[in-house]
Amino acid sequence: MSPVFTTHKKWRNILRFVSENDPTHASPMRADARRNRRRILDAAIGLVLETGGEPTRDAVAQRASVGIATLYRHFPDQPSLLRAVVLDVLDRTVEAGNRALDESATAGEALRRYLHAAIDTDLGVVGVVHALLGGADWPDRQAAAHQMLDRLVHAAHRDGALGPGVAATDIALAGIRFCRPLAIGLQPDEERSIAHRQLDCYLDGLLGSTPVRSGTGRPPANCARSLWKYGRGASAD
Repeated sequence: MSPVFTTHKKWRNILRFVSENDPTHASPMRADARRNRRRILDAAIGLVLETGGEPTRDAVAQRASVGIATLYRHFPDQPSLLRAVVLDVLDRTVEAGNRALDESATAGEALRRYLHAAIDTDLGVVGVVHALLGGADWPDRQAAAHQMLDRLVHAAHRDGALGPGVAATDIALAGIRFCRPLAIGLQPDEERSIAHRQLDCYLDGLLGSTPVRSGTGRPPANCARSLWKYGRGASAD
């Protein structure tokens, strides 16, 4: 089935322009420097999600397998690292939402794909880091995110997948809730799996349809039964 949404290259170009002109990496970097920067960001994101708080710079460098001097060369202070983490996550999340709109056959499928993608792009770090940076603001990223969410929700309203009382803000806040780390000592893959399963519970009620997670090829187990078995320490069928 052909996607019902047209390609939105404009916003991708805006995100690419903003990312390339970010002051944390304004000049072109060598390939090895780009790889180190990517490892540092991934390490910081992983540690924020695991601890639910601010990681130490030594822990980030160790997780990224880089020297502390390399970390300081890319991010001279902690705020610059945390800011880069947020911008990286927001860019990838908005890109995932636009891709869901472009590639999905229905608006309900696009909304489901976006919210699951938000978990996988680590959107949960934004709420944690936002507080650590004293409520910092990123107007360019916020504008891109609002545009994407408005289009998702407008399409879902038009197709009847969402009721008229559900606003883009509701979807944005729901996404933040499901993505936010629990920080109770679970393994990252286990916590991510729980978040996806609970998100499907929410979306089943919101959209009133049988879920099929992107890439799984099959509906997940009955939600209530699956969560009950998890609580009892047994795996779902």
